[in-house]
Amino acid sequence: MSIKKYYEIRSSLSWLTYEEHSLSLKLAADDSFEKGKEVMQIRDENERIHALGLFRGSMLMYAVSLELILKARALFEEKDNILNGQISSFKEFMKQWKSRNTDGHGYMEIVNYYKIELSEKEIELLNNFQSYTSWAGRFPFPKKEDEITEMEKYGRVSGTAKTRHKQEIQEFLDKQIAAMKI
Repeated sequence: MSIKKYYEIRSSLSWLTYEEHSLSLKLAADDSFEKGKEVMQIRDENERIHALGLFRGSMLMYAVSLELILKARALFEEKDNILNGQISSFKEFMKQWKSRNTDGHGYMEIVNYYKIELSEKEIELLNNFQSYTSWAGRFPFPKKEDEITEMEKYGRVSGTAKTRHKQEIQEFLDKQIAAMKI
């Protein structure tokens, strides 16, 4: 298939659209994370809440950035099926890999379906951010009552934001982008 044809794929099914969106969220998350570290130095209740918001926002943006780069990778793998019309909508694309009872945010569903090779460090990175795509970045508690009860009893167990994650996420994005070269 001609390389030129791949650039004619509608933008809602183009891996390039998802790649760009992933990168933009990663950059915004980096800025928010750095601002959160600055605000954390101020010992004031209002600034504590501000810093929490910045860190939670960073985690959400990092998590969605990872999700989008994996979806970009999946769209890249499906590019011929998109071009020949077997996949004509994002809903049809999701049906390729998404389990019936899941929300479509599961990193490992994409990884497993498309057999994307990951190191243990990369799996650990994805596991750290996974809960932020479905609930932790948007809500104080998950949907499932048993998980809520456990959190109320033992405390939050969602991922953490560490300075090293900026570099690890960038390396992960770079690796996925390199795998999507025609």
